[in-house]
Amino acid sequence: MDFLDDAGTRYQLTETSEAPAPAKKPVWPWVVGGLALAGGLVWMASSPRKANPVSPDLEVWIEEARDPATPFERLEALQKHPEVEVRRALLDNPNVCPTNEDGTLTTGLLWNLAQEFPEEVAGNPTFVLHALVEPAKAMEWVVIEVVRRTADVGLIEQVWRSWGPPHWRVRRAVAQNPHTPEDTLRLLGNEATEPDEDVREAVAMNPSTPQDTLRLLGNEETESEGDVRLAVASNPHTPVDLLRSLGNEATESDLLVREAAAEALAVRGLT
Repeated sequence: MDFLDDAGTRYQLTETSEAPAPAKKPVWPWVVGGLALAGGLVWMASSPRKANPVSPDLEVWIEEARDPATPFERLEALQKHPEVEVRRALLDNPNVCPTNEDGTLTTGLLWNLAQEFPEEVAGNPTFVLHALVEPAKAMEWVVIEVVRRTADVGLIEQVWRSWGPPHWRVRRAVAQNPHTPEDTLRLLGNEATEPDEDVREAVAMNPSTPQDTLRLLGNEETESEGDVRLAVASNPHTPVDLLRSLGNEATESDLLVREAAAEALAVRGLT
């Protein structure tokens, strides 16, 4: 429609439709989206670890290591692969620790991996189930390798309490770990509370063993085994006065212990 104003200027008018007010969005899509996000986070937490960027050729090896269809014999061969990411990827394979026909676990491959990746093995679902939740005797050697090397104090304590009482080799592995809490080392390094000589010897060699326990283990009146006192003499953190006592015929009857103590004093520039 055209019209003229008083000054003679022509105008043209066009009809326009008013934009409708935006409809109020329902709340439920946000709820669904939130649930989807939560589910995605759960999936991400449970999905295989992503290796650092690798070459396409190496990615083929990694995918083979993770593939549930890869024969177990092939998995064993991949454990010797020179690339660490290929070896690590084996822990994402659900068949890394299969069950034999008689129902026992085949733990050899997991045992080998535990020597290189103790923390990752400790988080493997098979290890968690058969070592922590429902301990299986077949898992003992894997447990030993993990607990000897892990820096996880909580895991050390859990393994010691669940596996330690009937398994002296597990207690020895706990005694060897420098991350083992001092209170645990005190129990494992006392002849009154730890009957196994090999366990006490491991405590005597542990660089983290508190000095009061070293004194207990280095005293012939409280430690009957010469091999344990010999280990105390070889510990670089043994106090000087205790070394002198271990090197003194009046307080130490074992010649090998006295010689080891004298050598340790000499290394420190003392006599």
